[in-house]
Amino acid sequence: MIGIRPISEKLLPKFGRIVERTFQIVAATLALLFLGSGILFLWNGHVTETIWDMWHLYGLGLTQPFFRAAIEKYGNHSIFFPSVVWLIDIRFFHNNQQLLFIFGLILLVAAALLLITAAWQDQTITRTAKLIATLLIIAAVFWMNKAWITSIGPFSCICGLAVVGAFVSFHALACMRNRTVSRWRPTVLLVAFGLVSSFSYGSGFAVWPTLLCLGWSARLPLRYLTTIALVGCIAAVIYKMLPGAAPNILPENAISIGTGLRRLCSLIGAPCFYAATAWSSAKIPSEAALSSPIHIVCGAIGITLAAVGSVPRLLRRDLSPSKLQLIALGVVIFNLVAIAFIVVGRTAQMHISPGEVLAPRYTFWSSLFWGGLALLWIRHIDAHEWLRWPSFLLLLALPIVIFPDHYQRAAWARYMHLLSDSAATSLINGVHDDEAAQFLSRYPERVYRVAPLLRARRLDMFASRVHEWIGKKSSQVFIANDKATSIQADCYIDAYLKCDDGEPAARITGSFLKAHGEAPRIFVILDPSQRICGIARGFSTSNLLNRFFYGNKFPRNRITGYIRAYNAALTYMVHTADNGELSTAGAIVQTPAKETH
Repeated sequence: MIGIRPISEKLLPKFGRIVERTFQIVAATLALLFLGSGILFLWNGHVTETIWDMWHLYGLGLTQPFFRAAIEKYGNHSIFFPSVVWLIDIRFFHNNQQLLFIFGLILLVAAALLLITAAWQDQTITRTAKLIATLLIIAAVFWMNKAWITSIGPFSCICGLAVVGAFVSFHALACMRNRTVSRWRPTVLLVAFGLVSSFSYGSGFAVWPTLLCLGWSARLPLRYLTTIALVGCIAAVIYKMLPGAAPNILPENAISIGTGLRRLCSLIGAPCFYAATAWSSAKIPSEAALSSPIHIVCGAIGITLAAVGSVPRLLRRDLSPSKLQLIALGVVIFNLVAIAFIVVGRTAQMHISPGEVLAPRYTFWSSLFWGGLALLWIRHIDAHEWLRWPSFLLLLALPIVIFPDHYQRAAWARYMHLLSDSAATSLINGVHDDEAAQFLSRYPERVYRVAPLLRARRLDMFASRVHEWIGKKSSQVFIANDKATSIQADCYIDAYLKCDDGEPAARITGSFLKAHGEAPRIFVILDPSQRICGIARGFSTSNLLNRFFYGNKFPRNRITGYIRAYNAALTYMVHTADNGELSTAGAIVQTPAKETH
């Protein structure tokens, strides 16, 4: 019998290098794919109109002096720095929500780069560990489960400034450990960006206890720890003095320690719950979601791992020279304290609505908590051969595990993008459509109160000035077009409403066929005398995106519009009006409403 020759020992190192290089390529590829999908989904799903709480905040900005509007607290939060950003946008850029989204996206990229830089500057871990860290940072920052925040420009500015301010402060503190250079420059940087974090969002105040913990563990001299504590106290006093409602925890809203810990675990474990349930095609009722043990158990595990990984080092004051370890520990503590602030500050709301503990907007913080925890684990296991590869394989699979939720949240963001655009069409026409306005705010009366202020200043959806066409003859607005153009559309009236002045109005909806080139965006509705009676807008999703990224979930070309001073005896026609050119032929608005397919 022929014996089997054992593998040469010289081949083993070479084989190991091949496996490791292959692993690195897979990690880098997944990182690029997740980054690309995250930015693509955000770009196609971001909201381009004023939405939700911003109606109140813009109302303040348009009715109060610049500085007063910036320092006003809202919902117990001081949002001074984000307010300055959007007040400048109002003043100079017509309240362009696209610009605010781009600024928020830049902040997201900056947050990711700050963490990635910490990983790649760390000389105590291998290249494979750095690539795995990069993958997990990108997943934590661009996971679409945060679309409630990241797809809405002003909200992304708020949370992005709070996070970037905190991360820069952690980098500055890491520089302060170097005794061979002056510590005062990084101290100034630390204080400045700590204040940016604090006065961008209420949870940003978590930066001060985090910096104290890190500084203590890094054995900074007492004078620097005193400076951090003093500036944090001054920031708290300034916050208290700012106009607006401060946190007020009433006795009837007091909770036990057990209830507080349970809510803390639920908030931290919410990303795990959403990632797990996204694999099921069935929609989970809110009652079943609250009773599920997944979020509580995962949250408890996360807190336990954070305590095991940080408390001993904080007590022994023995942080290693690893920059990644310090930054990752800062991310974990910062987000844990920020979520604890949410538990305390939202106590009353959680009493009224228990499902608040699973509100998707809080996953902005909890997903970063898990990202920081993963970085700590990478730093710990990279030097242990028996833990290294099993852990790397597990961590490599995490972006794949969360991808179904990533995809579903992307579809939700695109859905909200289309609905908010459609709802804003009613405001352009000056029609009170409560059904549509509910997609812009839970309080339609707030929308109707602030919309005239936007209209008077030609801001946001009124910046294009198409609302000024209404009531004019088409010949007064459009230049005669010698080239024959037409539109193929199926439009019908599906609701009868009232204008803001009490006159009757009608909502039209339907579909249109796209000709060569870009799909038309602006339509006008003409009566038999060629008077413009209303504006309609087209909403399209490209075939490529719809097929390959959204699974054909969205109608290809839809149209929504309104007719002011509606008269059932008249026949109305819809014409395209992009680029100041009116189509020579239009489509008849059918009435009464009928079902279309």
